[in-house]
Amino acid sequence: MEQKLKDKVVVITGTTSGIGAGMAKLFAAHGAKVVGSGRRQEKGEAVVKEIIDNGGEATFVRTDVLDQEQLQNLIDTAVNKYGRIDILVNNAAYEPTKVFAENTYDDYRKVIDTNLGSYIMASIYALKYMREQKSGKILNINSVTAEQVVPGVGMYAIAKAGITNLTKIIALEYAKEGIRCNEVNPGLIMAGAFEDPAVREWAHDAIVNGTPVGRLGTVEEIANAALYLLSDEADFVNGTSFYIDGGRRLI
Repeated sequence: MEQKLKDKVVVITGTTSGIGAGMAKLFAAHGAKVVGSGRRQEKGEAVVKEIIDNGGEATFVRTDVLDQEQLQNLIDTAVNKYGRIDILVNNAAYEPTKVFAENTYDDYRKVIDTNLGSYIMASIYALKYMREQKSGKILNINSVTAEQVVPGVGMYAIAKAGITNLTKIIALEYAKEGIRCNEVNPGLIMAGAFEDPAVREWAHDAIVNGTPVGRLGTVEEIANAALYLLSDEADFVNGTSFYIDGGRRLI
């Protein structure tokens, strides 16, 4: 198999499960040196062990993305260990279900700071090194809700819309310095809550009738889209939003 990320140093936030874990495993299989992160040490270490057992290279840095010292330490650790950072994947997410007017100030801060603030600050920390290198790639894992507003997740959707502009700003301001930035926007994916059959049954209408292809997407489909955008094959792709949603945003 061609290794599309051979020897690339890749930092990913939120690798303890779901899309983050799927990307970490796929990128490592393609030769990347993966620096994963998250709050759940045991789960994060389990992903790293699986990667190493399969011949890949990975390490885990326990990180709460709401803690700026920990977030900066994640980026610095990768550079100190490998001498550079080639790729940053912002993937941390927090999606509570609450209608807009029921949100408290604390709700607002946690949703915005996790889903948008951590992307902004991790990018700033990584750009410091990428600009010195005159190369680098940033990928933001966004959501179909950046375009499709869904009742009950309004605060989350506001943060996700902000990620789209963050992607465009980085792509525009740093392209001439050899840095690209894109985003992947998943729809409903077989991960997290949807791994529970009861949740899938409850959300049956949204899955079957609310997605033109009539099914959930897979973690592998998102990871493969991310791999393409981070590979040399996509070096002319910059500032784009890649929707992997089965057409959900069209409804």
